[in-house]
Amino acid sequence: MTEAAHKIPWEELALTAEDCSAMFGKSPRAFLETVACLPGFPERVSKKPAAWIAGEVKQYRDANRVGRRGRRR
Repeated sequence: MTEAAHKIPWEELALTAEDCSAMFGKSPRAFLETVACLPGFPERVSKKPAAWIAGEVKQYRDANRVGRRGRRR
Protein backbone atom coordinates (compact mmCIF):
# COMPACT_ATOMS: atom_id res chain seq x y z
CA MET A 1 0.00 0.00 0.00
CA THR A 2 1.29 3.44 -0.83
CA GLU A 3 1.87 6.13 1.76
CA ALA A 4 -1.10 8.09 0.38
CA ALA A 5 -3.37 5.07 0.85
CA HIS A 6 -2.42 4.97 4.53
CA LYS A 7 -3.66 8.56 4.94
CA ILE A 8 -7.06 8.03 3.29
CA PRO A 9 -9.72 7.00 5.81
CA TRP A 10 -11.15 3.53 5.15
CA GLU A 11 -14.65 4.97 4.75
CA GLU A 12 -13.49 6.97 1.72
CA LEU A 13 -11.81 4.11 -0.14
CA ALA A 14 -13.38 2.56 -3.24
CA LEU A 15 -14.41 -1.08 -2.80
CA THR A 16 -14.81 -3.56 -5.63
CA ALA A 17 -17.69 -6.03 -5.91
CA GLU A 18 -15.36 -8.64 -4.38
CA ASP A 19 -14.65 -6.38 -1.39
CA CYS A 20 -18.33 -5.54 -0.92
CA SER A 21 -19.42 -9.16 -1.28
CA ALA A 22 -17.29 -10.07 1.74
CA MET A 23 -19.14 -7.45 3.80
CA PHE A 24 -22.44 -9.15 2.94
CA GLY A 25 -21.22 -12.76 3.19
CA LYS A 26 -21.96 -13.47 -0.48
CA SER A 27 -20.03 -14.34 -3.60
CA PRO A 28 -19.25 -11.36 -5.85
CA ARG A 29 -21.84 -12.55 -8.38
CA ALA A 30 -24.53 -13.02 -5.72
CA PHE A 31 -23.72 -9.58 -4.30
CA LEU A 32 -24.15 -7.95 -7.72
CA GLU A 33 -27.37 -9.85 -8.46
CA THR A 34 -29.07 -9.52 -5.05
CA VAL A 35 -27.68 -6.51 -3.18
CA ALA A 36 -26.02 -3.97 -5.49
CA CYS A 37 -29.14 -3.78 -7.65
CA LEU A 38 -31.51 -2.95 -4.78
CA PRO A 39 -33.18 0.46 -4.63
CA GLY A 40 -31.32 2.68 -2.22
CA PHE A 41 -27.99 0.90 -2.59
CA PRO A 42 -25.20 3.49 -3.04
CA GLU A 43 -24.31 4.67 -6.54
CA ARG A 44 -21.24 3.19 -8.18
CA VAL A 45 -18.25 5.50 -8.38
CA SER A 46 -16.78 3.43 -11.20
CA LYS A 47 -18.33 1.13 -13.81
CA LYS A 48 -15.27 -0.95 -14.76
CA PRO A 49 -14.33 -2.27 -12.40
CA ALA A 50 -17.50 -1.70 -10.42
CA ALA A 51 -16.66 0.21 -7.25
CA TRP A 52 -18.48 1.85 -4.36
CA ILE A 53 -17.43 4.12 -1.48
CA ALA A 54 -16.71 1.95 1.57
CA GLY A 55 -18.45 4.17 4.11
CA GLU A 56 -21.63 4.34 2.04
CA VAL A 57 -21.71 0.55 1.61
CA LYS A 58 -21.14 -0.01 5.33
CA GLN A 59 -23.85 2.49 6.22
CA TYR A 60 -26.29 0.76 3.84
CA ARG A 61 -25.39 -2.67 5.22
CA ASP A 62 -25.85 -1.55 8.81
CA ALA A 63 -29.20 0.09 8.04
CA ASN A 64 -30.55 -2.75 5.91
CA ARG A 65 -29.10 -5.93 7.39
CA VAL A 66 -29.93 -8.22 4.47
CA GLY A 67 -30.88 -11.68 5.69
CA ARG A 68 -31.32 -10.81 9.36
CA ARG A 69 -32.22 -13.80 11.45
CA GLY A 70 -35.35 -13.69 13.52
CA ARG A 71 -37.40 -11.54 11.16
CA ARG A 72 -40.53 -13.26 9.93
CA ARG A 73 -43.19 -11.88 7.68
